[in-house]
Amino acid sequence: MERVYRDFRSMGFEILAVNATSQDDQAKAMAYAQEQDLTFPILLDTDGEISNRYRVNSLPTSFFINAQGVIHEVVIGGPMSEALLRIRIQQLLEQAKQGES
Repeated sequence: MERVYRDFRSMGFEILAVNATSQDDQAKAMAYAQEQDLTFPILLDTDGEISNRYRVNSLPTSFFINAQGVIHEVVIGGPMSEALLRIRIQQLLEQAKQGES
């Protein structure tokens, strides 16, 4: 995810990782992020509110959200291949570009 983030962020792509600390250890999650040198924001869902709001029943769950804030696709489970991630992002960026025209 980090490679993809670095490749696409200049085009308006953003990753917001949400760690469900109700199901994970916050310190371990942050240590992992540091070990992997992750530069995208990692938010903490300490009380499960975000997981409930987005109806996350399985981890990981990835939401692809377009430039208008509309959920375009939900991928449940993982790991997701880098190729699949790149295809999804390119589709969203292309849609955003067409919307500007």
